[in-house]
Amino acid sequence: MWGHSGRLPHVLSPRSYHDPAIHAREVERLFAPRWHCVATLDALRTPGDFVTVELFDQPVLVRNCDGELRAFQNICAHRHSVLVSATRGTSARIRCQYHGWEYDADGRTCRVPDARSFVPIRRGSEGLRVFRAAACGQLVFVSLADHGPGLREELGAHTWELIEQRFSAAHTETAAWTIEHAANWKVVVENSLEGYHLPVVHPRSLRKLSSEHSSTHVFDPQFTSLENTIPPGGAAMTWVAERWSGQPSRGYRHHLAYPSLMLALTDVSSMTQVVVPTSPTTCRSLVWSFVHRGDGRWLPRVLAPILGRVVNRFTRQVQREDNAMFPNIQRGLQSSSHPGVIGAREERVHGFQRYVERALQS
Repeated sequence: MWGHSGRLPHVLSPRSYHDPAIHAREVERLFAPRWHCVATLDALRTPGDFVTVELFDQPVLVRNCDGELRAFQNICAHRHSVLVSATRGTSARIRCQYHGWEYDADGRTCRVPDARSFVPIRRGSEGLRVFRAAACGQLVFVSLADHGPGLREELGAHTWELIEQRFSAAHTETAAWTIEHAANWKVVVENSLEGYHLPVVHPRSLRKLSSEHSSTHVFDPQFTSLENTIPPGGAAMTWVAERWSGQPSRGYRHHLAYPSLMLALTDVSSMTQVVVPTSPTTCRSLVWSFVHRGDGRWLPRVLAPILGRVVNRFTRQVQREDNAMFPNIQRGLQSSSHPGVIGAREERVHGFQRYVERALQS
């Protein structure tokens, strides 16, 4: 059921979606102090595996160092070059691609070519900036803040348990991709929080508005969730889910952990999408898709690879349709003279905007 029966005010002004000063304050208050999902354990499975990512103009290197997750600023202490340009790979050591300086698992220098020309220099005296890294389920998080809450504390018990359960070792990663959006980050998040646009933007893939009686909106200071008793695919997906693990279908859940970590969950698949602001009018989504391996039944063993491809193709089609609309929304926001209005079906958008407003005022 919904919490409201009619219209709600649009809490954030159109200016909030393009003003550079507001964008800077959002990055400072909402994002800089927090933990951010940047990878999965699949990309960091063996010692020497690494991934790189850009977070708020900060190049980050995450690495499996003898079984321990470590994160560093991806910048050499010597002459400031980006250490590693590849987005993913494996290497025996952290080695700068410019002059070959090498660093150990703690980010300290362990080899300097022609070291005598740098006398006086001590082994380990020049080091990389270290960031905090941790995992929940198969999702890997990094915090750029030197101090603050741990990952579990920040996510909160509900989100932590949800990720541990729905991105557990019983799930297989089937795909990962990145999407560039020509819109403010809040446009992308808000789009995910309402189904009012489905018949117009997704006439073939999703089509129908969900019934108020089949969906429940949940609000919390740390998150908002949609719980729908009818999964995407309807009766066909329910049939598959019941034979996948022997459990009745739990339908579909969309969970937003503020500010921008989104989970889309069914009985047989789990997807996470994190939206990273890149400018006042652009952002980037990092997406990872998983399929449940089942409980030793024959159906998952046979169909899991096929289901993974079907889910990923469907998800990417929906995201392409949404992404084609975002520039039009952004263009309107930059010139709109309307205050905006939100309907009861879109009340999760209202809840998200209230979160942003409170966070910026605190």
